[in-house]
Amino acid sequence: MKTFWEFLRYQVSNIKSLICKKLFMRSKVTDRLFLLAYTDTMTGAKNRNAYEEAFVKLRNDAARLDKIMVVVIDVDNLTVINNTHGHHLGDEVIKTVANCLLKAIGTKADVYRVGGDEFVCIAECDISGYISEFRDLIGFENQTRKISFSVSLGYMKYSSEVHKSIDELIIDCDKKMYTYKRKQKYM
Repeated sequence: MKTFWEFLRYQVSNIKSLICKKLFMRSKVTDRLFLLAYTDTMTGAKNRNAYEEAFVKLRNDAARLDKIMVVVIDVDNLTVINNTHGHHLGDEVIKTVANCLLKAIGTKADVYRVGGDEFVCIAECDISGYISEFRDLIGFENQTRKISFSVSLGYMKYSSEVHKSIDELIIDCDKKMYTYKRKQKYM
């Protein structure tokens, strides 16, 4: 026969176990919610929410900007791919671009899907060499697909002599990307 104190110790042990299980489950749920809140579910890249939060930090941390490099990427003629071959193939192109970005640049930069076929990479170092690797991966993907696709990109390192803010850096990268896109159309 158990004494009252043994019974009480047993009950406290059970309660501790239940609390630990609940906390563990809550932690898993919280982790999952965080993942859903900041990850693009189609591509695995960070999503627009994560991008906006990163920019809040970058706008407030001017001292760090001198190390920042930004790459802006846009899939060329995605509307034509969607209209000609179907949205499922357009989605595959977007996933492929994201995968190539994550493989080539994702170890050195944060990769964000900020719109339908638009991506932005933000790094705290020069990632120019990784951009060539990304282009090579896109070239390889085009050799193994029924339809080929291309991307336009613009990239630049922050310079306090040129840029007054992170927003100006993004605008300049966007301009470079659209200049590249226009050149591609006439080639």
